[in-house]
Amino acid sequence: MTSKLRNTGIGPVGYRPWGTHFCNFYATKTDLTEMLVPYFKAGLENKEFCIWVLSKPVTEPEAWNALRETIPELDEYRADGSIEIFHGREWYLKHGIFDMERVIRAWNDKLSRALDRGYEGMRVSGNTTWLERRDWSGFCHYEKVLNDSIVNQNMTVLCTYPMATSGASDLLDVVSTHQFAVAMRNGSRELIQTPELKQARAEVKRMNDELELLVVHGTEEIEAVNRKLREAQVELAYINRVMTMGELTASMAHEVKQPLAAIVDKANAGIRFLATQSPDLEEVQQALADIAEQGRMAGEVISRIRAQVKKAESAKAAVDISQSIRDRDRRSQDVQSWKQLYRAAVLETDIELVPRRILEARKAAGQRAMQLIREEAAVDEPDLQDLVYASVVLDKLNKRSQSGRH
Repeated sequence: MTSKLRNTGIGPVGYRPWGTHFCNFYATKTDLTEMLVPYFKAGLENKEFCIWVLSKPVTEPEAWNALRETIPELDEYRADGSIEIFHGREWYLKHGIFDMERVIRAWNDKLSRALDRGYEGMRVSGNTTWLERRDWSGFCHYEKVLNDSIVNQNMTVLCTYPMATSGASDLLDVVSTHQFAVAMRNGSRELIQTPELKQARAEVKRMNDELELLVVHGTEEIEAVNRKLREAQVELAYINRVMTMGELTASMAHEVKQPLAAIVDKANAGIRFLATQSPDLEEVQQALADIAEQGRMAGEVISRIRAQVKKAESAKAAVDISQSIRDRDRRSQDVQSWKQLYRAAVLETDIELVPRRILEARKAAGQRAMQLIREEAAVDEPDLQDLVYASVVLDKLNKRSQSGRH
């Protein structure tokens, strides 16, 4: 899997690497289309094969019309097979049955064909309003398997869930099987994150800074730090999910309050029944049964939250997020400038001037590397690859000049 960042087209999400699997909670049809249209537009512009698996409230004609309003070249993309639309029940169900292994095979087949046709990867979104309660548990397991399986694939997946039909338990299930969540809050779309998550991101940034310092020492050191960075990003994705649950818990308070209020009402009713001269034991029994059921519902939500909190503690221990980002005052260097200095060092014929040219080129290249890392450039981006190659050449040139002087 290449680590190059991909533009999601979604403002608060920004650029993400291949293997990203995230979810969105939407309130209206407009919220849904306004998120997915730029998501697919960015994918098509970056030579990604796109699949939109839709279900109500968006129809297929509405989806094509929404895409066409923003993507003038849509008909060309459709003609060469760059984007396809499927209906949820047709894609996920066969003879009315959800088969996780069949669906994952279908995704893998689509990805394999896309790569064979020259696409850089595949971008997918699926809506879940087709999903029935009987399939919920199996579908959650599928989401977890998918989340783990696409990490090493050139694939980005966005799953959309309607907020209106998602209860507290459902929200916990969804967030726990995705790397992070996006939701509409205060009229704008936001990436849900907490101070702990921001601190974890700072740790990833710190590791990027370490990578920057090693850029002049060759590719082996860079790969070692990059590998450590990828491991930290995997842990960060887990922390992201858990912290998202913590923030969503505040909005779930009413989900717990409702069964607790019902418990109090039924208990009071039972007391009143028993206080009568001839208590109706059937009514008392029914009140007690209702209390037990409401207590079970409240306990289920609380247990899920408690279990995730315990996992969060181990995740925090795995990634040392206590170290803050080191403040650095650096000036950016124009790309052409460092390349000119690099060429001057390579082409210098005066043996006495070679060390000075190498020093100038290394300084300019180092400043450019710092700028790229601050902008979160991927290690395999062309400009950063040029810096790695230049550092190796300059190192060999320096050794050669030193041997020549001796």
